[in-house]
Amino acid sequence: MTRTSAAEDVGAIWLLTLQRAVGRASHDVKDALNGVSVNIEVVRSRAARPDVPASAVQQFAEAAGQQLERLTLLIDAVLAVTRIERSPADVGVMLRRIVVLCGASASSADATVVLVDDGLMGSTQTRVHGDIVRLALLATLLDMVTGTDRTHPLSLVTCALAGTDDAVEVAITAEGRRATISDGVADILRTAGVRWTDGRDLTLAFPRA
Repeated sequence: MTRTSAAEDVGAIWLLTLQRAVGRASHDVKDALNGVSVNIEVVRSRAARPDVPASAVQQFAEAAGQQLERLTLLIDAVLAVTRIERSPADVGVMLRRIVVLCGASASSADATVVLVDDGLMGSTQTRVHGDIVRLALLATLLDMVTGTDRTHPLSLVTCALAGTDDAVEVAITAEGRRATISDGVADILRTAGVRWTDGRDLTLAFPRA
């Protein structure tokens, strides 16, 4: 039996995780595109009538702008997580992108995602390879958001960025569910020196750069 290398393990699990996340986000992307299209068409048709005041199209223009902003955030997040990460990897930057991506969903049973970051932490760079950082964050948060028991929908998942002298920490709390890390991801994190705590709250600790 041929054993895969550590890099192949990371790549294979990452691809499956990314496909899952983008698949969920595709609904929001299509919904936002449709919202922009519909509202712009209303603005176009009403603006073509000389008797219609500007105030009559304002709310539709604002709605199109809001949908476009949402769409831009989603596309930026997808593009960012598919690019090669710079070294050293920045946990805070990756977390912000992944929160946006995990917040997009086709299911009302999925949880809302909230990021808590006071912006006072300073550097959030880690010596852990960027591929492993983004896998740890996306795989773990995606599992927390979707949940396993669909009869008890999650209402909120909170991600808090913090740290110690030697590590950048991401604390993830899910209301109504115990946090877990899959065996495949856990093996990769151990090898990379990433620490974590299991329980109702899950904290990932990435060694500082």
